[in-house]
Amino acid sequence: MNKDGPVSPLAKIDLDRLLSPQAQRSAEMEATWQFIIEEDKKLPGQAGMSMAELRQAAARRNRRWNTGEPAVSSVERIRVPGLQDAPEIECDLYTPENAKPGCIVYIHGGGWANGSIESHTRVPRTLANAVGLRVLNVEYRLAPEHPHPAGLEDCVAAWRWLVEQAEKPGEFRGPLGISGDSAGANLAVTATMHEIRARRRFADCGLLFYGVYGCDFDTPSYQRFGSGFGLMRAGMENFLDMYAPGGAGPDALRYEPLVSPVLASEALLARLPPLYLNAAGLDPLLCDSYGFAQRLEEAGVKFDINVHDGVHHGFMQITERLSEARRAYDLAAAFFATATSATA
Repeated sequence: MNKDGPVSPLAKIDLDRLLSPQAQRSAEMEATWQFIIEEDKKLPGQAGMSMAELRQAAARRNRRWNTGEPAVSSVERIRVPGLQDAPEIECDLYTPENAKPGCIVYIHGGGWANGSIESHTRVPRTLANAVGLRVLNVEYRLAPEHPHPAGLEDCVAAWRWLVEQAEKPGEFRGPLGISGDSAGANLAVTATMHEIRARRRFADCGLLFYGVYGCDFDTPSYQRFGSGFGLMRAGMENFLDMYAPGGAGPDALRYEPLVSPVLASEALLARLPPLYLNAAGLDPLLCDSYGFAQRLEEAGVKFDINVHDGVHHGFMQITERLSEARRAYDLAAAFFATATSATA
């Protein structure tokens, strides 16, 4: 704190340095990147693949990070009711050793079109152990077969199921959080906004990892890292077209706050709970996190943001190889503990 008041969390982020030509992979990330390149040579080319085949290829790429996962006390497959006439939703409930009361809903990434509770298992396991709470991993419907708001509504349904459990005596009666990575971070914060609008209970805290918060593909980080760093600008444009179809005209779906939360009104943003954001330093979505954090600050939301230098988008799935990934969970867990201390 300085003489003028608290220092903004954004003050510790030097975007000019992060976006400079000198930005490069850490030694661990470079070794991991070379491993990824060699592993991907073993996979078939994606040209001409159907959506089902593309998802299978993405699952194979993710599977490489699910070996040697951290142990938890138990994993339980459960089904929760969908909203209205929607189908039931499969979820995996991860319980760490010596779990405290409470739970975090976790929503996997994959551009709203890929990923599953099978492909993203390391993150909820590691998050459960770091925070010391149960984590509910949600199998939401995917685009393009199920565009917005289908996936969002499934995440809302899983959240409402958790709230119902927390109203009863037992292991869920404690802090309730929501978390997600990439498109999952988008769904985590928009599900929270959905419940704020519906005047229902929403999360006590959100943990948002390298999220998609807008629909601007010309940000400085898209220009700097839009190719050659794993996640591709063209791929993200395609993902958004599948999730929020209808083009980019002035009234396009992509500009709705429950698709692009950075465009939400200040009044809606001001009601958000404490939020923890992180970003990968070498990520086209870096400016999404920075821009959303600016909106949170303007709205007076309690938040923190950290940028992890030298790593790519998706780095938190690579805890065995990247010390920066392990550090990311520690930082998120510390924020959650402080933000929810009054509800613990």
